[in-house]
Amino acid sequence: MDENKIAIVVYKQDDAAYENLMQQVSALKIPDIGGKSADVEIVTVDGDGGRAAAYNAAMRQSQARYKVYVDTSVAYLNPGLLGFFLRVFHEAQHAGMAGVYGSSLPLGGDYANARHRYGHCTVVREDGSVQQAVGDPGVFYQRVDAVDGTCLATCADVPWDEDIGEPFLATAHVWAMRAAHLRTYVPVIGDGAILCATTRMPAYFRIDDPAAYHFAQQQFVRRYAAALYPRVSIMIPAYNQPAFCRAALESILAQDYPSIEILIGDDSTDSRVRDAIAPLLAEHPDIRYEYRGGLPGENAGKNIMHLLNASTGAFVNLLFHDDLIYPTKISKMMAWFAEDLDDEIAFATSRRDSVDADGRPHGVFEGYGGAGDAVFTGRQLGRKMLLQQLNIVGEMSTVLLRKSLLWDGEKYEMGRFCGYQDPSMGDISTWMELLRDGHTCVYLHEPLSAFRTHPAQNTYNPDTMLLCYLDWLAFLVLARLHHVYLDTEEEFTAGCDEWRRRYLTMAPYLREKITPAQVQAFRLFEQALAAVGEKDYEQAAACAIRYMVTTGADPAVFLNGTPLASAAASFEKEGSTHASQ
Repeated sequence: MDENKIAIVVYKQDDAAYENLMQQVSALKIPDIGGKSADVEIVTVDGDGGRAAAYNAAMRQSQARYKVYVDTSVAYLNPGLLGFFLRVFHEAQHAGMAGVYGSSLPLGGDYANARHRYGHCTVVREDGSVQQAVGDPGVFYQRVDAVDGTCLATCADVPWDEDIGEPFLATAHVWAMRAAHLRTYVPVIGDGAILCATTRMPAYFRIDDPAAYHFAQQQFVRRYAAALYPRVSIMIPAYNQPAFCRAALESILAQDYPSIEILIGDDSTDSRVRDAIAPLLAEHPDIRYEYRGGLPGENAGKNIMHLLNASTGAFVNLLFHDDLIYPTKISKMMAWFAEDLDDEIAFATSRRDSVDADGRPHGVFEGYGGAGDAVFTGRQLGRKMLLQQLNIVGEMSTVLLRKSLLWDGEKYEMGRFCGYQDPSMGDISTWMELLRDGHTCVYLHEPLSAFRTHPAQNTYNPDTMLLCYLDWLAFLVLARLHHVYLDTEEEFTAGCDEWRRRYLTMAPYLREKITPAQVQAFRLFEQALAAVGEKDYEQAAACAIRYMVTTGADPAVFLNGTPLASAAASFEKEGSTHASQ
């Protein structure tokens, strides 16, 4: 392959238009490659066998590394076009193809209705007037998952798919490039500059033959389904309660998303769960069921981590055995991930229904309280949760996560915030950690899951409640020490004041209800309440650090050498405060 050569592949359909295009090609500026002027050759192909076959013939004919594919609907080419394309190839990560106008790709492949569009699309009408559509503003180049095929450039020879209809040929090539671990970009040059003008309106703006478009869309989706629908792993950590567990499994099997992996880790003390779901396991042999066993409160966290690390999906959803998800939950959340070109979304969540032990609804958890779908920045949402001490995001069952963000360098892990492994509020610590590094969260207004409340639940266990209250104070201290979410000391003290306001009235109840195992934790809780009441926030922070040490946390992991290290170092553990799970 000649690294210094550019082949301009012209798809000839009309003689008069071809002559006009050749004039545009002759006006192109020849860029330098490796310090010397590039060699340029013209490769003309006809459409007798279809565009894809013609482009594949051109690839076999030319040894040029860089190929620019244009058809005779092009009425104007920016003289600097080749330089723009080469800059993309030299600067953009894993670049394999560049186009003039492109977009994200909605779930289901209908690029004409894409949420995000980039580049300039300019059409010259027969009367000489010009119609121009400008996509979203971006940096010099923007990665896309669908592209208009009028004018494209490649720096790698990947075969064109000859079995895909014309409306989806270019977009199919984007995904063929993706299969070769290469990306497609669109230059975003601004200032109204036009890279290319055509006489044909792209399907983004007008579908001339809807039947042909939708037929090609179906072909495309069938052929690239494995890539278009990333696998989602839904995991059930089961513990007794067979009827609830079966209902949860049935709610997964009812999902309309086509690529789901189901894993069940059974920590039950007997075989009732296994017996209850046995008919479903027989009917769906691809369900991965494992009986793990164990005592209550000891293995729940291990079970979850085992399921997480055994899963193979790019996205994960932990469904507790007493909760339910609705049939469109995964597909509606994955629709947002599908058009997330820059992988900015850490997780998607939604409002959720509250149901009783029999599945009867008795309320809706509103979450952030908005009237429609919303996208929050990590700082925006994490800060709101921290200062209000509210789980706005929702429980684990509600949330669909991008799994790659859970990798800690050795394994996938949940329930850690700023180095502290949280024993009682693993959901909130996970959300706080994922949101601290610039990622976003999608919040869907429609309830897509159900949180079941019942007498056997651990949520309202006094020991669990106590540890959750202490965890909120611990999160405030960690945010202060690591300069996450809180900008000033005044914000930290305001958060502590809110913490005391929310939980002061719970002290008498907890004093009467907690078990002997949590007496030391309760003393720290009372001491912290008193310290905040006296505006001694350093002492309150010391109480939180002492609590974290009692959970088995190593202060060296989360203290960062702060003066508060002495408070932890001087504390001797007087018993475990691990939460009952």
